[in-house]
Amino acid sequence: MPTPIPPRAPDAGAVRAPAPDLQAEAVRLAEHVSREVARAVAPERIDSELSLLNRFAEHEDVDVVLGPVLAGIVAAALLSARLTSGLTDPTTGGAAWRALDGLEPHPAPGIGSLDLDVAARRLRMGRGTVLDLAPVADAWAADRIVRVFTETHPGSALVAEVGAACAVGGPTAAAAALVGAAPAARSADPRTADPRAGVDPGVRAALVERGRRGLAVMESPGSVLVNPVTGAAAASPWDRVVVAAQSAVEAQAYARAAHVLGRDAPGWVAACGADGEFTGSRPGSTLRRRLRTPGWPERAGRAAA
Repeated sequence: MPTPIPPRAPDAGAVRAPAPDLQAEAVRLAEHVSREVARAVAPERIDSELSLLNRFAEHEDVDVVLGPVLAGIVAAALLSARLTSGLTDPTTGGAAWRALDGLEPHPAPGIGSLDLDVAARRLRMGRGTVLDLAPVADAWAADRIVRVFTETHPGSALVAEVGAACAVGGPTAAAAALVGAAPAARSADPRTADPRAGVDPGVRAALVERGRRGLAVMESPGSVLVNPVTGAAAASPWDRVVVAAQSAVEAQAYARAAHVLGRDAPGWVAACGADGEFTGSRPGSTLRRRLRTPGWPERAGRAAA
């Protein structure tokens, strides 16, 4: 199914701990989580749980017990859909394929076609539903790496970046200091990443001090991002959206929804209790505009009042 980038193994630069011994442990943890996520949702693996699930749903309703990782990612995807009132939707895989093939748009089935019993990890999915979980899987992985690490080392901070998502954990002061020393956030597409497009580390530190433990950077969609309601490809006015929220999953949800929502996104993101920066250009013009929510730091280390 169409996806910006599949989950990939974080390297040593994608996790940052405050000491060499903790850094080595964090890298091993990140690699372990990445392997778990790949087995669960990697779209290029025909034997991933998600590939098999989508294949079974082509012919009949599905009632299956999921593995713990896939269950966690599906739960995160459902949370994202609810947080964004359906602007992000894990059931858009089929609609995205239709958009890629130039076919008549068809609305996504919606999360009403899914019934997840979280405790039992049991998923019921309607026939014809195609799940696209790669974007939320990145964010879920970043949050999980941080959560597992800080549970083991409660006094230590950690920064974890997976794909376009970043999660931060640990005591606020230590986490802000660690983020402030980290490289700028990468572009969503590593093939076209431009270091100048990153988020200033001082700005990121200020966001952490405000309780924003998750960050997502989403460039103008490189592959098809559809409006779940219409099934048509979303024509985003934004070249780049950066959202900071309480978790990477929440930040990723709001960033993707902003591209679907369009020009009303800055006010909507602020109303959702998140912070964001939105950069766009008018068609046929070299002029670029940048909008920020009221809580976005005006400059490194200082948030707007």
